[in-house]
Amino acid sequence: MVERAQTGPPVTGEPLPLDLVNTTFVDGGLRGHVVDVLTTPAQLDAWLTSHLDQFSADLRARLATASTNSVALEEWLALREALRNCFTALTDGTDPNPRDLDVINRAAAGAAHHLELKQTDTLTARRRWQTDDPVRVALGEVAAGACEFAFPDRRGRLRACPAPGCILFFEKTHPRREWCSPACGNRVRVARHSLSGN
Repeated sequence: MVERAQTGPPVTGEPLPLDLVNTTFVDGGLRGHVVDVLTTPAQLDAWLTSHLDQFSADLRARLATASTNSVALEEWLALREALRNCFTALTDGTDPNPRDLDVINRAAAGAAHHLELKQTDTLTARRRWQTDDPVRVALGEVAAGACEFAFPDRRGRLRACPAPGCILFFEKTHPRREWCSPACGNRVRVARHSLSGN
């Protein structure tokens, strides 16, 4: 059973693709339940607003005034599912499903842009996307960010949290980081301590 969240995800501050995937999480460890914090367009609006500073500078102003709808929510949820499946395959050492790659690649195309020059008082350059919908461009930037985990220098840093009952992903940016959060690390240490009889 998936429940709506009363609070946000337990781990934030990861790259956008991971923060999107981590909007579903288990509340309560092994005996817990799956929580989803993206079940309505309003929740997607809130997620986009809370991550505004992680999108490209040219997109932020347009995204800040945009609002989503049920069609956009379905696109974001489809991307989230494809990313979770792909990240699971990458961390398990298996090949991702071609359908998931298709969803990610189609979404990433939304970030396609070119630069153009405009003369006003001064000559300025601006980014022009293939779509005028800032929510779709944001979806594309998240998908494009996910593609970067296939680059050799980042592929080995993508991790699924090994704590029992945890379904979160993180980027291992420090050699000693083994868990998505200190809470997961503590749960594992407490369980080990209990098993040792101390």
